[in-house]
Formats: sequence, C-alpha cells, structure tokens
Amino acid sequence: MSAGEMVCTACSCLCDDIEIEIENGRIVSMEKACRKGTAFFFGSENERLRTVHLVDGKQVDTDQALAAAAGLLSRARRPLVFGMDNASLEAQRQGIELARMLGAVLDDSSSFCQGKLTHDILTGTLPSCTFDQIHDSDLIIYWGSNPHNAQPRHLSRFSLYAHRKYHEMGATRYVTMAVVDVRESETAGAGVAHRFFRILPGEDSNFIAAIIEGIKGNPVRKDASGFLKLLKQSRHCVIFAGLGLTYSLDNDFSLFYEMLKHLGGWMKTFVIPMSGHYNVRGFNYSLYNATGCVNKVNFAGGAVSHGDEFSLLEQVKNRAADCLLIVGADPFSSLPISVLKHLDGVPLVTLDPFRTATTEASSVVLGVSLTGLESGGTAMRMDGTTVTLMPAKWTDKQSDVQILERLKELLRP
Repeated sequence: MSAGEMVCTACSCLCDDIEIEIENGRIVSMEKACRKGTAFFFGSENERLRTVHLVDGKQVDTDQALAAAAGLLSRARRPLVFGMDNASLEAQRQGIELARMLGAVLDDSSSFCQGKLTHDILTGTLPSCTFDQIHDSDLIIYWGSNPHNAQPRHLSRFSLYAHRKYHEMGATRYVTMAVVDVRESETAGAGVAHRFFRILPGEDSNFIAAIIEGIKGNPVRKDASGFLKLLKQSRHCVIFAGLGLTYSLDNDFSLFYEMLKHLGGWMKTFVIPMSGHYNVRGFNYSLYNATGCVNKVNFAGGAVSHGDEFSLLEQVKNRAADCLLIVGADPFSSLPISVLKHLDGVPLVTLDPFRTATTEASSVVLGVSLTGLESGGTAMRMDGTTVTLMPAKWTDKQSDVQILERLKELLRP
C-alpha cells in the first residue's frame, strides 16, 4: 500500500491537500476530498466509465487510433479544435501548436462562460487577486455563484472559513460574506452568508445601476441601499463572479466595471471568476501568451484572427467545420440538440479519459490517462496560481500530452 498527498482535478479549486491510499493499483481511501472530488476519483476506478482507443466503434491499438485520427485531420479543410479546459498546461501548449499547424479554429468553453472576465484580468483591465490575498479582505461577495455545489471546499479551503480573521463566535466580525443571487441557495441560506440580496432573474444590470446611483448620492431601492451600507463598512472587497452574473449580463460587463470604478474611491475591490473546469484559467493564460486572445481564434492562412464567428457555437451552427478534434470536453452533453444536429456527418476525434456522450458520437476515440491521478503536469487554479500535479498511481494509458505530441509528429509536413 502507498499513501501520499495529491491535487484534486475535479474542479478549479485544485485542492492540494488530498490524502490518498493506493493498494494493488486501486484507490482504497481518500481524505479531505469533497463529495465531488471523491466521486470523481473513485469513479475513475470503474473501467466501464473509462475510454479505450476506438475507430468507428471498434477497439484498436494506439498506433491504429492515431493513424485514423491523423487521417481525418489531414484531410480536413476547415478543422476545429475544442476543449482542453480539462488538460494540463503542457497538453494545452501541445494542443495550441497542433491547432496552429492545422490552420484550425481553436476554442474552449470559456467563450460562453468566463472568458471575458479572464481576458480582462490578463490585460490588467479588471483587478484580481490570489486566494492568499483574500486574507486582507473584510468583505467577500459571491455574486451569481453557489460554491456549495460547484466547488464544495471553496469556503472552507480558500475564502470565508479559511480567512485568518474569521471567527465563528465573537463580538467583532472582521470578515463578512454576502451573496447576490436569484434564489436562496445553500451558500446564501442556512446561516452561511451574513447577508443575502435576492434579485429577480435577469435583474443584475438593474441592481448594479441602482448601486451606481447610490454611490452618486441618489435615492435607490431598498436592496441596493442595504448593499451600499455593507460596502461603506468595508475597505477591501473580493467578488467571486459566477455564471449567474455572466449570463444575466449577457457577457457585457461594462456596467459592472463602471460600478467597480466608482467603488475605487471607497475601497480596494478585486474579482475572481468562479471557473468550472479545473484548468480553464490555464487554457486562457496559455492561449493569451501565444496569440493575445483567450479563446475564439483562427489559425487559417498562417495568421491569427479572432472573433465571435470562431466560437464553437457559431462554427457548429454555421456548419463551418468539417472535422472536430475535442480534447477533454463533452459538448454533446451540454449543447442543445438544435445545435448538435448541425454536426451530422462531421467526423469527430476525441481525447478523453472517460466515456461521454461525445466519445459515443466520435469516429475516433483516444483513451488517455487521468491527469492528476495517473499522469502529472501543471495547472492553473481559478485565482491564477500555478499548481503542480503529481501522479498517484500507475497506468498503461498514455497522457493527453503524449497523444497530442504523437499526433503532431504524424501531421507534421
């Protein structure tokens, strides 16, 4: 039996204190992991959930699968590479180089979630901070997010309960947590949040506009007045921006940024996007360093172009791609059937450690190891901190880095 610590890759918290015991090549116990991480890693032990190399539904060896994948990609005139949010930084760099070599369109899930916020953090437009710097804050706000379900250890490991000035009991409250959401979630209710501001679906922009008016000294509605009172008592605020905020604002954060600008006269305010996949922040960082963009790029013609027309959604709806390479993503489980029907007849090549609706629809499946458990590398936590991933058990499956490197060699002119 072997025992040690590992990093959990079930979400973008990348908790690095997970204690694991391996016996005869199988996980026998895990400590400190949340219910999400525990289910994720114990689920990886079920071979029925894991992928093997497949070509047209038939199991083949690695060389045959790679040859079939390379054949489809080399014949494509308009290839699309999508995903890599569940891949290491090393695999992401290989994937970006492969997309450039193919003259492909490259996108990831951030194009329809937190990409805009991350882009503005990388460019310096939006002030952000690391989890370590949260200890300087006296106000924590979860806006349109419910970490209780999405990132179960977020409060206890990185924010409220981990705050060095947090006291469960005491006459003086050094740190306050507030939630802005459309419903009383587990994070907002049950005595977890100190203040809860409930707004109607799609009302975030109106709520923000009211806050701005209040900052200017104008009379505002009751909930905005209560929010302003909370802000006036603070000197250092961290806002965890969730998908609820992103979708309500329809990715137009201009009013939100205006609010932050006005708040600058009162306090220091920082924003951390509540990313989902464990290395989506890493992909945005890797692609930004390579191209100046965080998603939706086109490498056709040897140049880099960027635009909404290069998002996965637009590419699929417009039937622009004639072959898809999908790395560690499952769009067939998340996209509407009305969009997926446009992929009829389009060959798919998928790299994934797990069987998914996307692998079931793929012409070629390349079964890879599970990064963080069976192979190592580095990844970037939602706050921008780079974390080292060390494998905890052996596998004969090749990693996504190795598979992408071999694909590059087969496709090299």
